[in-house]
Parts: sequence; C-alpha cells; structure tokens
Amino acid sequence: MTQTSDDVLLLNVTTSSKKKSVNEIKTYEPGIKKFKKKTIVTKNNDEFEVGYSKAKKSHNKGRATSLFAHNPEIPEVTLKDVKGIAEPVFSKKLFKNIGIHSFIVSNLEQNLNITKTTTVQELSIPVLLSGKDALIRSQTGSGKTLAYALPIIESLQKIRPKISRSDGVKALIVVPTRELALQTYECFLKLVKSFTWLVPGLLVGGEKRKSEKARLRKGVTILIGTPGRLLDHANHTKSLNLNFIQWFVLDEADRLLDMGYEKDVASLISCIESGQDENTLGEFHRQTVLLSATLTPKVEELAGLTLNNPTRIDASSKNDEDVSHLIIPNSLKQYYVITPPKLRLVTLAAVIHWKCQIEQGCGKMLIFMATQDMVDFHTDLFSTVLTDSAEYFKLHGSMTQDERTQIFKTFRDASSGVLLCTDVAARGLDLPRVDWIVQYTAPTTPSDYVHRVGRTARVGHKGSALLFLAPSELVFLNLLEEKLIKLDAESVDSCLQNLRVLEIEGAEDIQRARTGGPTIEAAATALQLKFETAVLDQKKLHDQAAKGYISWVRFYASYPKESREAFNFQNLHLGHYAKSFALRDPPSSIGGIGKPKFNKHDRRFKDKTPKEFKPKRKASHLNISEFDSGLSPRKKKKKD
Repeated sequence: MTQTSDDVLLLNVTTSSKKKSVNEIKTYEPGIKKFKKKTIVTKNNDEFEVGYSKAKKSHNKGRATSLFAHNPEIPEVTLKDVKGIAEPVFSKKLFKNIGIHSFIVSNLEQNLNITKTTTVQELSIPVLLSGKDALIRSQTGSGKTLAYALPIIESLQKIRPKISRSDGVKALIVVPTRELALQTYECFLKLVKSFTWLVPGLLVGGEKRKSEKARLRKGVTILIGTPGRLLDHANHTKSLNLNFIQWFVLDEADRLLDMGYEKDVASLISCIESGQDENTLGEFHRQTVLLSATLTPKVEELAGLTLNNPTRIDASSKNDEDVSHLIIPNSLKQYYVITPPKLRLVTLAAVIHWKCQIEQGCGKMLIFMATQDMVDFHTDLFSTVLTDSAEYFKLHGSMTQDERTQIFKTFRDASSGVLLCTDVAARGLDLPRVDWIVQYTAPTTPSDYVHRVGRTARVGHKGSALLFLAPSELVFLNLLEEKLIKLDAESVDSCLQNLRVLEIEGAEDIQRARTGGPTIEAAATALQLKFETAVLDQKKLHDQAAKGYISWVRFYASYPKESREAFNFQNLHLGHYAKSFALRDPPSSIGGIGKPKFNKHDRRFKDKTPKEFKPKRKASHLNISEFDSGLSPRKKKKKD
C-alpha cells in the first residue's frame, strides 16, 4: 500500500511473467468520491496504459489513509545520566524483635509468609507504639499499610478490660479510593485473626446505606472508608460514634488532597474533635498518622493542622528537608517509546501481544488511560480484534460498586491478563504478579507517574514500565529528569515487529517480504484496517470510539500549567489522533468537536432519527470526579 498524498490512496497489485508484467492501480480520488482502476502493462521494458475502468464502491464510510505517510519525524533524545535516590526496601530486623505480640508475629509468618520488616516498617512501628503522631514518607509498594496497621492492632488488643463492639470506633482510617479501602479492610481481617474482639468495618461509596447502617449498629472497632461516605454517616447515622477514636490515619494523603477531599477530611476532623475531650478519652489520647509517597506543600500544610508535634519518618537516604525528588524502586526497569499519533493504537496492540503472548512467563499488565470513555472503547476493541493476545479487564469510577469489586478481586487473583484503567487504580493497590505498567496516556505530573509505576516492582519484586510519548511531548522526559528519574528508550519498530508473527487477515495481501512473513508496515497496516473495519461495522464501537476521542481531547486541553510545555494542545494534529481511535471520520464531524453530521443514507444509522443522536449525558459529566462518594446529591431546601 502506498499513498501519494493525504487525498489519494493507491493499492498496487502486480503480476509478472518472463516477457511482461501487469500492474493494476486502484486510485481513490476524493474529488469524485470514487475508486478508479488503471492497468499498466509493461512489455520489453516499455509501458502501455490499458485504460481506466470503474471499480466497485467501498461500502465503508470515510477513506483509509496510510499509517506511515506524513508522520512527524522522531527526534533524537539526549538525556542526562541522572542517578535516583536509593531507598532500601527491606531491613535486617525481624518482626519478632520490634515489640509486637507473639500472636501477630506467628500470624504474619504462617498466613502471610512475612518475617522481615521493610525499612519504613522498622522506622515507623516503634515510633507509633510509643504514642507519637507521625508523618511518614516512603516509596510506593514499601509496606506502609503494615507500618500503621500493626501498631493499631497491638495497642488495641492490650486494652483491658477487652474492647467490645459496643465501645464504638477506636481507629478510623481514611483512604482515597474504594479499591484501596477494600484492600486495607481485607488486610485488617487477616491481621486480627488472633484477636476476634477487634472488628474491622468498611464504608465506601456505591454500597447501600441501609446495610452499612446495620453493620454500624452491630459495632465496629476499626473503620476503613472513603471520605465522602464516612462524612455522610458521621453526619446522619446516630449509631456511628466517633467520640472515642484513639487512632486517626490518613493514607495516601497527597492523593486525598489532589482529589479535592480537603474539605471532607477537615469536616471529619471537626466531627471527631467536637465530641472529644480529655475526660472522654480518659488515659488515652488520639494519635494521628499521615502517610504519603510524596510530600507536597499541601500535605505539609495538612500535617500542620492535624498532627501534634509529629515525628517525621523518611525511608530514603536523602535528608528530610529535600522533598523535591521522587523515589522509584531499584527493581523497576523504565522505558519510553516515541510514537507518531497515527501509530499509537497499533503500537499499543503490538506491546500487548509482545508481552502477553510472545514472551513466556509474563504475568499481568496494567494500561493507564486518561478517561473512562477511553477505557471502555479500548477494552471492547481489543476484546473484539485481539482475542488471542490476552484476557481484558477494565476498571474506572463510573462502574457500579459491585462491578468494581468483582473486577478488582478477579484480576487480583488471576495469573495473567490486561487491566485497562484510569488513575482510580494508581494509588496503593497491591496486585500480585503485575509485571508491566503501560502509560498509554502520559500522566499530568511526575508525581502521578511515580504512583502509576508503583503498581509493579512492589516490596522487592521486579517489574517494568513503558511510557508512550508523542514527538511533541518529549519535554516530559526533562521534567522526570528534574526529579532524578531516568527512562531508557524503546523504538517503535522494536514494538511493531512483534505484529509480524500475529496472524492478521490481509497482511500478506498488502505486502510480503521475501522471507519471514509480512513486513512491519504491512502487518501494522493490516491490523489498523482490522481495527477500523470493526469500528465501521459496529455502531456501538463507533460511538465508543467517538466518545473516547472527545473525552481525550478535552482531557488534553486540561493539563496543569506546570505540564503545559510538554503537553501543548496547539501541537496536536487532531486528524492523526482520530486515526489512533480507529476513526475515519474527520475531527470536524465527530460529535463534541464539531457538530455531528447525520446522514440518513448511512447504513449504520438507517434505523435512527437525528433526534436520537443528541448526547445522552451533559458535557458536565466529564468534569465529575470518578472518585466521588457515590452519594446522590441532596436536594436544596426552597427558600420561603
């Protein structure tokens, strides 16, 4: 397949013999919107034009354009030789030597196969057992949950007479996402097996309030939840008593603030403090713990408001004053690939097939995308076209709580698979056997990059990460450099060559190399055509592609000011990016970018009326956080 310009597509079919060769050229000319066929006969080195004849009209809407023509040049990248901050994950200390109950130690050894502490656990547990507030910073995947969970259980099980359910909540743990809340809750369930009078509880958005209230009436000792749902019950559920809380934990504090939960957290603190005084707590006082993988100015400000003369704990080798650098596990290999926009979709497909099918022993892969609509579209597209490469899962905030919980548990227990997700899965989740993190959409900040790649290479295990960048986005590599993060280059060709072994119908018809199957260009083009055909033939998939494209454009235009130099909306070729969504429609005709065009003769929409093409959701839906509490908005009282 060749292309002489953006407007003319040439398909060459050549037959030859010893004396002559016949070359048929099908030419699509947009001026007359038809294919023409021209036959050239070459005999004795002389060419004879046989003539034009009308070819059959294409049944597909739009025109196929070349993947490899008119792409921007991929510049050479020169990066500094930066050295990251060293932060050892494990220490030499054993749990049996840090002053916790022998039952807890035996439970860790027998049921969780844990004997040695991590560095952050060694530094944090003695401080928390001494009764001090703490501000804890450690790299993602270093075991911060156990760093505060073990001191909580140790202190509560010591209380005599023993705590009962009727004594109310003794420990309140606030986390940013429902999946992290579920994971933390399950961790506490395992840790309290030897102390059955300590009862963990869970409150997250999406659950029925009635069933949650019933659990609260029975009594909960250790309560884990997301801010919105916790605050709702604190204000409206009488059986939730926060007057006797002795532990208050804010896990992933920076993410809580980034997601706009600052007011909810402040309101929770007010609810706790309004019912507490020295007489209420008796001989005990409330300990507050803030944990984060990064110490941002907002976290420091929150620490000043909530912590009382805290001990600062940092597991890295850097001084506590220097919080500008980010820390990546030493066992993580990091790569980037510079991909022209038109090649993004087939390159991602090639990476999935490469890592999940060709390479042996690869476990699971997480693919981060910018929006929920992108996740929906790519999951359905790959499930339709790349059926042999992997099993696909999806996770984002608009799914029902039952769906999110089921997917989270299924993918966590699976031995392999690909999870396409938004940043709802970027914080705190511990998913076993995740070998690859692919960031298909670049993160908004270097800090978000660290949290995404932190889903692999956890607690000393090995892992790899791949970042997709367009040629216009290379400045982001410099932003990572400033944080002492260095990535190695991976070429587009090394990714795409894995498509040559993928059986794609039509790849050999487009072009075949002399040996070794179809060329890279032929294989990639055939796969792209397969994607585009699937989108053209299935109205649902076409609608998903359009929604995904629109949501991505709006997301790209909303990058924060500090990242705008790397992700400048003015540098985008919207037509090329539309092709990365397998769309042949020009950007002006895709709903939301321009007014959607309705063609009553289009076979995909023959049973539809123009009225049915109006968007079912308002554009404001795209601005609603996917991390919201799941509560329906309360009706405002009318003024008399």
